[in-house]
Amino acid sequence: MKSYTDHAVTLFSAFKSALRLDHKVTGPPKLPQELERRIFETCALENPEVCTVLMLVARRVHVWLDPILISTVCITQNFESKRRDQLERFLVKLANGKPVEYYAQHIKNLAILGGFFEKEVINRILGTCTGVENLVVLAPARGVDFFENPQAGRDLRRLTIKLENFSSWPFPNFNHSCFSNLTHLHLSDDNEDWPAYIGWGNLTSLTHLAFSCAGPDETLPLVQRLPAIQYVALGHYCGGERYKYAETEVNNEPRIRAAWGVRIVFLSEIPWHDWERGARGGGDFWDVVEQEMHPLEGQRRSNKNDRAGQLFREVLRRRLLCSIRPCIRL
Repeated sequence: MKSYTDHAVTLFSAFKSALRLDHKVTGPPKLPQELERRIFETCALENPEVCTVLMLVARRVHVWLDPILISTVCITQNFESKRRDQLERFLVKLANGKPVEYYAQHIKNLAILGGFFEKEVINRILGTCTGVENLVVLAPARGVDFFENPQAGRDLRRLTIKLENFSSWPFPNFNHSCFSNLTHLHLSDDNEDWPAYIGWGNLTSLTHLAFSCAGPDETLPLVQRLPAIQYVALGHYCGGERYKYAETEVNNEPRIRAAWGVRIVFLSEIPWHDWERGARGGGDFWDVVEQEMHPLEGQRRSNKNDRAGQLFREVLRRRLLCSIRPCIRL
C-alpha cells in the first residue's frame, strides 16, 4: 500500500505532466468545482485510507467525501486496525446530529464482526442503517429486532450471517421478506442442522450461495429447490470421516458437475477478511468462483475494467489540462 508520501509524489507528477511546468503559473489553478469534486471523489474511492485526511482540506470537501467514507463500514473488535471503524467511534458518528435518513441513504455495506457486541448496540446500528445492501453479521446476538420488523432489509441483496447465533426462533428460518430479495447468501453456521432450516423455498432470487462448512451430498437437495441459483461455493466438504480440501480435480469432476446442474466450486476456505475489499469494488471469493467457472470471460472482464480505468484517467487528465490552461502565463 502506498504511503502518503508516495501518493503526494504521484499527484505532483500528474500535475507536472498536465501543467507542463516549463511555463510560469500565476497562482494555484482555479478548477471548476465539478471537476474539483470529481478529483477528490476519485482519490477517496481509489485510496479509502486517505479519505479522512482529504476531508480536512475544506468544508465542501468534507461534504463531498463523508458519504464515500461511510458507504462501507466494518465494525470489528480488532482495534489495531485503523482502517476499520471502531464501535465507539461509529456510535458517536450516528449521534452527530445528521438525520437518520442520511445514514439510510449512504451506508450501503455494513459488517458487524466479533463475539461480544450487546444486542441493544446491534439493534441501534441496524435500526439506523436501514438502506444497507450488503450486510455481514457474525456477532452472536439472539433476539435482535431485525427479523422481527417486516420492513427491515428491503434493500438487502447480499448477506453473510451465522443464522444459528442470530435467531431467537426455536429453529432458524428464511421466512422474513428480505430473503426473497437476496442474490448472494453466505451461511456461516457451523452446526449440521442447516439443511433442516425452514423456508429455503423463499430464496427465489438467490444466484450465489456459499457455505463455510458443508458437504455436497446434503447440499444438493437444497440447491435443486432454488430456482435462480447459478453458483455454489463450499468451504470444505466431508469425505468419509475426514475433511478434504479443494483440489483442481475436485472442481473439474464431471460427475459432480452433472449431478449438481449448477456451477459449484470447492474452496479450501471462505475467508471473511476479503469482504471489505469486495464491498469497495475489489475482488472477493465470489470473483474466484466465477473465474473458476468462466476463466476466459473473467480475463476479458478484467481486461475490460483495466481499459475502462485507463480511459477514465486519460479523460480526467485532459479535462484537468483544459481547465488549468487559462491560469498559465505563456
